[in-house]
Parts: sequence; structure tokens; C-alpha cells
Amino acid sequence: MRIAFGARLSLRRLLHSSRARITAAALAVVLCCSAALTLTTTDESSDGPRAITSSEAQRLAMVRLTAFEDSPNAVTVTVDNGTESYTVRGLIDYRTHRAVGAYAADVSGSKTQKGLVAWDKSGLAVATGKKASSPSSTMAEITRAVAKVPRTNWSTRAYAAYPLDVALRMVMALGADRPDNAQLLAQSGPRYLGESTLRGKSYTRFSGPRPQPRSSESARAKTRRKGPSPLTYWVDEQGELGRLEIKSTSMKRPVIVDFTGRAAHVKVPGQPWREPSPRLK
Repeated sequence: MRIAFGARLSLRRLLHSSRARITAAALAVVLCCSAALTLTTTDESSDGPRAITSSEAQRLAMVRLTAFEDSPNAVTVTVDNGTESYTVRGLIDYRTHRAVGAYAADVSGSKTQKGLVAWDKSGLAVATGKKASSPSSTMAEITRAVAKVPRTNWSTRAYAAYPLDVALRMVMALGADRPDNAQLLAQSGPRYLGESTLRGKSYTRFSGPRPQPRSSESARAKTRRKGPSPLTYWVDEQGELGRLEIKSTSMKRPVIVDFTGRAAHVKVPGQPWREPSPRLK
């Protein structure tokens, strides 16, 4: 369901000063591969990087289904380019394809701006100046704050090429109600990168699958698709995603999306959408 309500303020101006944008190619990778798949101390294994095994392909194939079944999931998105940073801590429900959160924007020479954000498949909406909520608030506090904002206080827009937009859109694409085809996934070129520990838990790092080049693409675009994937998935033994890293040549540091666990005691509120959210099963 699309976000549909009156617009007043826009997060676009919070991001306007940023020259660092993630290329459309990076977004295409996750959206194309999500149809087929889709710190901390690092302890890299001596046999990586390498092609994935059949059992690893099976584990990757479970990532989107596991995210769906664990809904609602708590997520933290961090965009840090050295001089400016954006943080969103939120809650996503893959059954309703909706998510809400609190954000903080820190741009060099400017005061930290905080507010609330909601997003779905079609775009995002922002309610600024909400001092009661920030990424440091509890998930229950964030969802209560979102539910209290009148629809007329939300600003909505379609996704743009800003790093934060790309990350939020990718997060929304990472859940599905069925596993992916492990054989097709393995043929899309994911790579085993090594083993890592995140928040006291062991994860295997995989580079993301690459969509197959289209015949209509230029030779340059086809060559770019053959290079290293801009996406790194951190997956545990049960196929649960702990982290997604999104790299871009235009960004000094990767965008980090952390999945911090199931939040069964809270749910995504009906605001700012026009109808209430259905009950979680």
C-alpha cells in the first residue's frame, strides 16, 4: 500500500548537501537478486573468498524467508561519510511491507536534526522536530511517537538516489514469504568471504549475487556487473541476516544495515498510512 497523505517538510533538504550518492547499479543488484535471494571483530577464514558450496547456497536461500517469519524486525541503518552521518533505528514488518523509525542527521556545521520516518515499497515519509524520539529511544517509544503524529504532519516522497533512501529501499526488499531457489542463487555469483563475530554471535560473510547482464546493456555496464558485488551479507547458521553492508565508489565508508532481532512485543502502527495496520499473525 502506498503512503498517501499531505506533504509539508522533506528529508530531501536534510540530504541535499550530500554529494555522495549510491549508484543505481547498487540498488539494481539487491532488487534483482532479491527475486532470487536476496564491527565488531573480524576473523577471516583462510579459504575465502571462494565460490559458495551447495549448503551455503541453501543457507543464503533462507535469508528472506527467515526475515519474513521473524517479523517484526528491529533494524539500525547507519550512513557515515566522514563529514556527515545519518542514523535510523526502526521496526520493519515484512507481512505488511511497512516500517517506521526514528532518525538523526548530523551534517558538518549544522545542528543535529531528529525526527521520525516511515517507509514502504513506494517511498518514505518524514515528520521532523520530534524531540521525544531519537535512534536512542526504545522501540516501544518510537512506535508510540509515530502513532501520535497527525497525518498532516508527515511529508512524503518517492525514493531518490541518496544513500539513506537506497538503504531503506533495500531493507524493504529483504523479506519474502518463501525461500529462494538455492540453485539459481548459486549461479548468480555470490562468494564466501569469511567468518566474523557480530554482537557476540558468529556469522558467515557472503558477497551478494550479481544479476545477469541484459543484452540491451552497454559493454561498460556488463563489465561493471562482473566486478565485486557492492553488497555483503552476514548470515548465521540458521539463515538469519545479522548485517548488510552496501559499498559504493562515491562513499568513503559502506552503509551499514544491522538486523538486531525480533521485536515481538511491538508492531508497526497504522500511522501515517490511511488505514490501520492489520494484526500480526
